[in-house]
Amino acid sequence: MTGKPDQMRPDRRAIGAGALLVTLMAIGLLVRPAAVLDQLRALLFSPWFPVVLVGLYLVRPALAWPIAAISILVGYRYGVVLGLPVALVGAVVTSLIPYAVARTVRPEAGWFGRFTDGSERYFGGTGGFRGTVAARLAPTPPEAISAAAGVARVPVAAFALGTLVGELPWTIAAVVAGHSMRRLTLSAAAPDPWLVVAGVVAAAIVLAGPALRYARRRRAAE
Repeated sequence: MTGKPDQMRPDRRAIGAGALLVTLMAIGLLVRPAAVLDQLRALLFSPWFPVVLVGLYLVRPALAWPIAAISILVGYRYGVVLGLPVALVGAVVTSLIPYAVARTVRPEAGWFGRFTDGSERYFGGTGGFRGTVAARLAPTPPEAISAAAGVARVPVAAFALGTLVGELPWTIAAVVAGHSMRRLTLSAAAPDPWLVVAGVVAAAIVLAGPALRYARRRRAAE
Protein backbone atom coordinates (compact mmCIF):
# COMPACT_ATOMS: atom_id res chain seq x y z
CA MET A 1 0.00 0.00 0.00
CA THR A 2 1.49 3.32 -0.99
CA GLY A 3 1.51 6.41 1.19
CA LYS A 4 -0.93 9.26 0.99
CA PRO A 5 -0.70 11.43 -2.13
CA ASP A 6 0.21 14.50 -0.04
CA GLN A 7 3.13 12.63 1.52
CA MET A 8 4.44 11.46 -1.84
CA ARG A 9 4.08 14.79 -3.60
CA PRO A 10 7.44 16.58 -3.92
CA ASP A 11 7.86 19.76 -1.94
CA ARG A 12 7.82 22.31 -4.74
CA ARG A 13 9.39 24.98 -2.58
CA ALA A 14 12.28 22.66 -1.72
CA ILE A 15 12.77 21.76 -5.39
CA GLY A 16 12.65 25.41 -6.39
CA ALA A 17 15.08 26.39 -3.63
CA GLY A 18 17.46 23.61 -4.67
CA ALA A 19 17.36 24.64 -8.33
CA LEU A 20 17.94 28.28 -7.38
CA LEU A 21 20.88 27.33 -5.15
CA VAL A 22 22.54 25.31 -7.94
CA THR A 23 22.03 28.16 -10.40
CA LEU A 24 23.51 30.75 -8.06
CA MET A 25 26.49 28.53 -7.29
CA ALA A 26 27.17 28.20 -11.02
CA ILE A 27 26.93 31.96 -11.50
CA GLY A 28 29.24 32.55 -8.54
CA LEU A 29 31.86 30.24 -10.04
CA LEU A 30 31.76 32.12 -13.34
CA VAL A 31 31.64 35.68 -11.99
CA ARG A 32 34.50 36.24 -9.57
CA PRO A 33 34.92 39.49 -7.61
CA ALA A 34 38.50 40.05 -8.80
CA ALA A 35 37.38 40.15 -12.43
CA VAL A 36 34.56 42.58 -11.66
CA LEU A 37 36.76 44.87 -9.58
CA ASP A 38 39.19 45.11 -12.47
CA GLN A 39 36.37 46.67 -14.48
CA LEU A 40 35.34 48.98 -11.63
CA ARG A 41 38.61 50.86 -11.31
CA ALA A 42 37.50 53.42 -13.88
CA LEU A 43 34.30 54.06 -11.86
CA LEU A 44 35.88 54.31 -8.42
CA PHE A 45 35.99 58.09 -8.37
CA SER A 46 33.11 58.82 -10.72
CA PRO A 47 29.76 60.28 -9.61
CA TRP A 48 28.15 56.92 -10.45
CA PHE A 49 30.17 54.92 -7.93
CA PRO A 50 27.55 55.06 -5.11
CA VAL A 51 24.97 53.57 -7.49
CA VAL A 52 27.42 50.85 -8.52
CA LEU A 53 28.19 50.14 -4.87
CA VAL A 54 24.51 49.70 -4.00
CA GLY A 55 24.16 47.34 -6.97
CA LEU A 56 27.13 45.28 -5.79
CA TYR A 57 25.64 44.88 -2.32
CA LEU A 58 22.31 43.80 -3.82
CA VAL A 59 23.74 41.16 -6.16
CA ARG A 60 26.50 39.93 -3.81
CA PRO A 61 24.41 37.18 -2.15
CA ALA A 62 23.51 35.73 -5.56
CA LEU A 63 27.20 35.57 -6.49
CA ALA A 64 28.28 34.24 -3.07
CA TRP A 65 31.04 36.83 -2.82
CA PRO A 66 32.59 37.48 0.59
CA ILE A 67 31.29 40.66 2.19
CA ALA A 68 34.92 41.65 2.83
CA ALA A 69 35.53 41.99 -0.92
CA ILE A 70 33.13 44.93 -1.13
CA SER A 71 34.28 46.32 2.23
CA ILE A 72 37.81 46.53 0.80
CA LEU A 73 36.44 48.45 -2.16
CA VAL A 74 34.61 50.82 0.19
CA GLY A 75 37.76 51.41 2.25
CA TYR A 76 39.81 52.07 -0.87
CA ARG A 77 37.30 54.65 -2.14
CA TYR A 78 36.08 56.34 1.05
CA GLY A 79 38.79 55.74 3.66
CA VAL A 80 38.19 54.55 7.23
CA VAL A 81 36.12 57.34 8.79
CA LEU A 82 33.42 57.39 6.12
CA GLY A 83 34.03 53.90 4.74
CA LEU A 84 33.42 52.00 7.99
CA PRO A 85 29.79 53.09 8.53
CA VAL A 86 29.07 52.69 4.80
CA ALA A 87 30.51 49.16 4.82
CA LEU A 88 28.64 48.19 8.00
CA VAL A 89 25.32 49.36 6.57
CA GLY A 90 26.12 47.49 3.36
CA ALA A 91 26.95 44.31 5.29
CA VAL A 92 23.58 44.40 7.04
CA VAL A 93 21.59 45.21 3.89
CA THR A 94 23.27 42.54 1.77
CA SER A 95 22.70 39.96 4.54
CA LEU A 96 19.00 40.80 4.79
CA ILE A 97 18.41 39.62 1.21
CA PRO A 98 19.08 35.87 1.71
CA TYR A 99 17.51 36.15 5.17
CA ALA A 100 14.26 37.44 3.65
CA VAL A 101 14.27 34.80 0.90
CA ALA A 102 14.81 31.96 3.38
CA ARG A 103 12.17 33.37 5.73
CA THR A 104 9.65 33.42 2.86
CA VAL A 105 10.46 30.06 1.28
CA ARG A 106 11.29 28.05 4.43
CA PRO A 107 11.28 24.53 2.87
CA GLU A 108 10.51 21.69 5.31
CA ALA A 109 11.20 18.53 3.30
CA GLY A 110 14.37 16.51 2.69
CA TRP A 111 17.77 18.07 3.26
CA PHE A 112 16.25 21.54 3.45
CA GLY A 113 13.90 20.32 6.17
CA ARG A 114 16.85 19.10 8.22
CA PHE A 115 18.55 22.45 7.68
CA THR A 116 15.41 24.18 8.97
CA ASP A 117 15.23 21.91 12.02
CA GLY A 118 18.91 22.42 12.83
CA SER A 119 18.60 26.20 12.44
CA GLU A 120 15.59 26.32 14.75
CA ARG A 121 17.42 24.27 17.40
CA TYR A 122 20.51 26.47 17.18
CA PHE A 123 18.71 29.80 17.46
CA GLY A 124 16.26 28.35 19.97
CA GLY A 125 19.19 27.57 22.25
CA THR A 126 21.23 30.70 21.68
CA GLY A 127 18.62 33.34 20.97
CA GLY A 128 18.42 35.32 17.75
CA PHE A 129 20.85 38.10 18.59
CA ARG A 130 23.47 35.99 20.39
CA GLY A 131 23.31 33.23 17.78
CA THR A 132 23.74 35.67 14.90
CA VAL A 133 26.68 37.44 16.58
CA ALA A 134 28.47 34.15 17.26
CA ALA A 135 27.91 32.85 13.73
CA ARG A 136 29.15 36.12 12.20
CA LEU A 137 32.24 36.21 14.39
CA ALA A 138 33.21 32.71 13.33
CA PRO A 139 34.46 32.29 9.73
CA THR A 140 31.10 30.97 8.53
CA PRO A 141 29.73 31.52 4.98
CA PRO A 142 27.51 34.62 5.25
CA GLU A 143 24.66 33.21 3.15
CA ALA A 144 24.44 30.11 5.34
CA ILE A 145 24.05 32.30 8.44
CA SER A 146 21.42 34.50 6.82
CA ALA A 147 19.45 31.52 5.49
CA ALA A 148 19.57 29.76 8.85
CA ALA A 149 18.28 32.86 10.63
CA GLY A 150 15.56 33.27 8.02
CA VAL A 151 14.18 29.74 8.21
CA ALA A 152 14.37 29.89 12.02
CA ARG A 153 12.22 33.04 12.01
CA VAL A 154 14.77 35.10 13.91
CA PRO A 155 13.27 38.58 14.42
CA VAL A 156 14.50 41.11 11.87
CA ALA A 157 15.83 43.50 14.51
CA ALA A 158 17.79 40.77 16.31
CA PHE A 159 19.24 39.50 13.03
CA ALA A 160 20.21 42.97 11.78
CA LEU A 161 21.80 44.03 15.07
CA GLY A 162 23.55 40.66 15.45
CA THR A 163 24.92 40.99 11.92
CA LEU A 164 26.14 44.52 12.66
CA VAL A 165 27.98 43.43 15.82
CA GLY A 166 29.32 40.16 14.42
CA GLU A 167 30.57 41.68 11.18
CA LEU A 168 32.22 44.63 12.93
CA PRO A 169 35.75 43.17 13.34
CA TRP A 170 35.79 41.71 9.82
CA THR A 171 34.55 44.97 8.34
CA ILE A 172 37.09 47.06 10.23
CA ALA A 173 39.92 44.82 8.99
CA ALA A 174 38.69 44.93 5.38
CA VAL A 175 38.08 48.69 5.30
CA VAL A 176 41.48 49.43 6.86
CA ALA A 177 43.12 47.05 4.37
CA GLY A 178 41.38 48.76 1.46
CA HIS A 179 42.32 52.22 2.69
CA SER A 180 45.99 51.24 3.02
CA MET A 181 46.25 49.98 -0.57
CA ARG A 182 48.13 51.91 -3.20
CA ARG A 183 46.58 49.74 -5.88
CA LEU A 184 43.20 48.02 -5.59
CA THR A 185 43.58 44.25 -5.24
CA LEU A 186 41.65 41.46 -3.55
CA SER A 187 44.72 39.88 -2.01
CA ALA A 188 43.74 41.47 1.30
CA ALA A 189 40.31 39.81 1.16
CA ALA A 190 41.88 36.70 2.70
CA PRO A 191 41.55 37.28 6.46
CA ASP A 192 44.59 37.29 8.68
CA PRO A 193 44.96 33.88 10.40
CA TRP A 194 45.14 35.57 13.80
CA LEU A 195 41.89 37.40 13.10
CA VAL A 196 40.25 34.08 12.20
CA VAL A 197 41.48 32.54 15.45
CA ALA A 198 40.25 35.56 17.41
CA GLY A 199 36.85 35.28 15.71
CA VAL A 200 36.52 31.62 16.61
CA VAL A 201 37.51 32.30 20.22
CA ALA A 202 35.06 35.21 20.46
CA ALA A 203 32.26 33.06 19.01
CA ALA A 204 33.03 30.32 21.55
CA ILE A 205 32.85 32.85 24.39
CA VAL A 206 29.51 34.18 23.14
CA LEU A 207 28.11 30.64 22.97
CA ALA A 208 29.58 29.47 26.29
CA GLY A 209 26.45 30.28 28.30
CA PRO A 210 23.94 28.46 26.02
CA ALA A 211 26.35 25.52 25.69
CA LEU A 212 26.61 25.12 29.47
CA ARG A 213 22.83 25.30 29.88
CA TYR A 214 22.39 22.68 27.16
CA ALA A 215 24.94 20.38 28.84
CA ARG A 216 23.17 20.74 32.19
CA ARG A 217 19.80 19.89 30.65
CA ARG A 218 21.31 16.80 29.02
CA ARG A 219 22.76 15.63 32.33
CA ALA A 220 19.48 16.29 34.14
CA ALA A 221 17.55 14.28 31.54
CA GLU A 222 19.82 11.23 31.86
